[in-house]
Amino acid sequence: MIIRKAVEEDRADILGIMKHWNMHHVPSEEMPELDISCFFVALIDDQMVGASGYKVLSETQGKTTLLGVEPGHNGQGIGYELQNARLKAMFDLGLETVITNADRPETIRWYKKHFGYSEIGKIKKVHSFGNDDISEWTTLQMDLKKYYHVQ
Repeated sequence: MIIRKAVEEDRADILGIMKHWNMHHVPSEEMPELDISCFFVALIDDQMVGASGYKVLSETQGKTTLLGVEPGHNGQGIGYELQNARLKAMFDLGLETVITNADRPETIRWYKKHFGYSEIGKIKKVHSFGNDDISEWTTLQMDLKKYYHVQ
């Protein structure tokens, strides 16, 4: 598996992966833009199997945007590597905390278990995005300095 920065030509494939998870409605009120310069893609045999993005909110805070893996490749550590790529990118920019919104309980547990996130709130969804059986996002936050063992 190779993780690399996304390029503009990856946009359609990224949205194709996100469609499996109903996270392809871009632009929308839930996801106004997809800034390719802040995306990573995972490739196996030159085929895109996952993607993740982030954005900078302030001098000290970042936010994850989308993370998706092709269903046939779940459980292979691809999401974990994509998450680490975007966390490292935000850390290298000097950001200290990261906000993530998730709706699936298994995803929320995954973020907490592997990356040290804690719940800080809930946000009502404004239209179909993610799991339509869940009407709100759980907002999670993590400390990048703690994750990277920096004082």
